[in-house]
Amino acid sequence: MSETNKNVEVVRLWQLPDDFFDLPIMEQWTAVEKVTTKAVPLEKPRRACPMSSLDEFFIVTFFLVTLGLPWVLIGCAVAASGSWATLGGVAAATAVLALHPIPHRSLNYFRSSRLALALLRYFTFECIVNRDDPIMAVFGTQAVDAPAAQLRHLPAIYLACPHGVFNYGAIAWCCISRWMSGWYQYTGGAPAMAYVPGLRYMDLFVWLVSADRRNIKAALRVPEDLAHTNRASSGNTGSGCDAQKAGGMIGMVPDGILGAFRCKSGVDELAIGGRRGLLRIAQEEGATVYATWFFGTNDMLTVVQDPWGLMERISRRLQAGFMGYYGRWGLPVPRRVAVSVVVAPHSCEKLASPSAEQLEALHSKIYGGLGRVYDRQKAFTGYPDRTLLIT
Repeated sequence: MSETNKNVEVVRLWQLPDDFFDLPIMEQWTAVEKVTTKAVPLEKPRRACPMSSLDEFFIVTFFLVTLGLPWVLIGCAVAASGSWATLGGVAAATAVLALHPIPHRSLNYFRSSRLALALLRYFTFECIVNRDDPIMAVFGTQAVDAPAAQLRHLPAIYLACPHGVFNYGAIAWCCISRWMSGWYQYTGGAPAMAYVPGLRYMDLFVWLVSADRRNIKAALRVPEDLAHTNRASSGNTGSGCDAQKAGGMIGMVPDGILGAFRCKSGVDELAIGGRRGLLRIAQEEGATVYATWFFGTNDMLTVVQDPWGLMERISRRLQAGFMGYYGRWGLPVPRRVAVSVVVAPHSCEKLASPSAEQLEALHSKIYGGLGRVYDRQKAFTGYPDRTLLIT
């Protein structure tokens, strides 16, 4: 084992107990400590962990509703094309499903629910942590609650790579980030997602904000009194006590629509191109950027594309993915792939107006750092022979 891998641990989040989100905070930290062990190299990908039939039923139903409902409505519209009355009924149902109110973003819904635990278990979710990295050293420990640690960490931008069809590892991270980094994150995405029947329910996991400059900067605003925020949380119990530990942290998928259409099972490619807008914001805010790679993402679902590239062009025009996909049983249900995330952090110098040269240098540091962490830690995820191509 190389010198750089001697102090690497794995947090097996899929092993958390059924009542984890209801435990007092100190018992939660004890539970996280119990599922944290020294990382060991694996010759092949991990198998999916056992899970109860009830948990699997809940999460598969969630997948069918969020991923399948849009295509059911499209199919109904096509089938009803010969009847204006039936087509009007489908349109009305679509409008109701697109616009009806959904529950307020509360930790008691989805993020800290049994469904969140089922999501962790469905993907046998693990986080690889290098304790020799000064930024990562406190991850998954009670030390993340210290105001000093939060001042070093925030504001923070998490780059969830790759996009895949849907990066469910990144969605699982949203449920558990409070115990890994000490904070809950918002997620930048296409505003249209908030109005797509089925898909819009993912907001209860990801807390969507529009991925434009103004809204990203707003999401990166750190609470003025971190000490007060931590005091308000530390003495309470259960998931509801942490409602204030948000603001100042956002997750983004940097390869966007292009990454979705380039998704291929067994291939690890990150297509960034010449986009530097997000890095400009990171530099202006002096953010800590966490470039992450979720092993297994591209194996969850298979993309169905037309040979003329029409779906990709439409998706680019709408700034939202419009594609076919299938997975388990030939349905819009992701395959049970074990997911491991590796993290490459970088603290950005705060610059009011970074130059093009400075942004290129930052791009090289962040994505070059991700490439190095990928190579060093891929053996711990069970993909020792994989190669990451960043373009």
